[in-house]
Amino acid sequence: MIYDRVSDDRAHGRSVSEQEAENRRVVERHGWELAGVFTDNSVGASRYSRGRRDDWQRLVGALERGEADVLVTWEASRSTRDLEAYVDLRDVCRRTGVQWCYNGRLFDLRRGDDAFQTGLDILLAEKEVEQTRERVMRAVRANAVAGRPHGKLLFGYRREYENGRFVRQVIREDQAAIVREMAARFLAGEACYSIAGDFNDRGIPAPRGGTWTLSQIRRTILNPGYAGLRVHQGAVIGPAEWPAILDDSTYYACQIKFADPARKTVKDSHTKHLLTGVATCGVCGGPTTTTKQRGGYRIYTCKRKFCTARKQEWVDDLITRLIIARLSQPDAYELFQTPDNHEALNSLAARRARLNEFYDAAAKGDITAAALGRVESALLREIADLERQVRVSVFPDAVYDVAQDAEAVWQTLSLRQRREVVRWLVDIRLLPIGRTGRREFDPAGVAVTWRVSVAEPQPARA
Repeated sequence: MIYDRVSDDRAHGRSVSEQEAENRRVVERHGWELAGVFTDNSVGASRYSRGRRDDWQRLVGALERGEADVLVTWEASRSTRDLEAYVDLRDVCRRTGVQWCYNGRLFDLRRGDDAFQTGLDILLAEKEVEQTRERVMRAVRANAVAGRPHGKLLFGYRREYENGRFVRQVIREDQAAIVREMAARFLAGEACYSIAGDFNDRGIPAPRGGTWTLSQIRRTILNPGYAGLRVHQGAVIGPAEWPAILDDSTYYACQIKFADPARKTVKDSHTKHLLTGVATCGVCGGPTTTTKQRGGYRIYTCKRKFCTARKQEWVDDLITRLIIARLSQPDAYELFQTPDNHEALNSLAARRARLNEFYDAAAKGDITAAALGRVESALLREIADLERQVRVSVFPDAVYDVAQDAEAVWQTLSLRQRREVVRWLVDIRLLPIGRTGRREFDPAGVAVTWRVSVAEPQPARA
């Protein structure tokens, strides 16, 4: 049987067709009967290779079944560049008596000398892969430290070349406008599903083709590259040489908002009720859902175990009145109009970058693990304090709008916007209140906790 393989058929060297022609001449010269040809084109054979070698697996299976007496390859490395894969092949050949022919020599792997020679050839092929990889990784690391781009082009940018050589990465304004729009809409309180749906309706191409999804919106907004930061092996290692599309304030505000535990866990685009998935069960902590009763009215109830149940109309009315009452207070608009957080956001960015520098130094062995632990502990505390300081700045625009004229503006909000306001301002738990079937609403069955440092509304006067 013949096996042909090449990692990249575009590279210089023997293509699979050239290998096959040479291997067929070997078969004819020895007077062997050809039992089959197996080919994997543009597939690596090292432990770092990601592609599947389907024909290799079929070949090994055929050898296991005794369908051939000799395996013919152009070189040892055409079979594999991984010692573990070689050992598997060697064991198959020993069990079945299959001989291996390459470089004009015939090896019987049941013989110690032949097994040693073929194993040595594979070790040399593996070493070549390791050396090449080390050179590539050094170059990639050097590019990362210098802030140069690597890999796939970010949506929102284009690369300029001169005489075939990369020169710079610059902003592509038509796509950059989409990135800025999605960040602004997200910070304004719009759900990622809604943003993705609108982009698809407008026919805006997604970064890699197809349609926009929640994951694509999230990955784009949270990608440090859009803030002009260079990422290497999953960590920010410093500034990039390309210009930022999102300023620091916008980028870190998105980071904080995505990380906030108050964010929704249900798809707003599929939700038709104010508190579905927003209120939680005060018994088991599970989410709430709505169901319709025989009397024609709906209730909020625990989705997991049906621990609690409250008439939806009553609960919606209570929460709405609480929100409007609090945001109607004279201090409400001023309370949510926090001062400019630009300085705090810059400090946050600087501390994150500083922490990444220490991580990088520890990885290179320049500082000890104990020293890293002390620095990490201090910087993480400072980062957490700064995040709390700027958290209020990422409230949805709807919160500010309602605070200006609560009663009037609330009536103009969509259900999605109302849910966003409620989610960011209060935590709601439905509590058991004894026997069911009450005809009057007991507010004690709904526990409301404000999520921010705001006093509960003053009682209205008659």
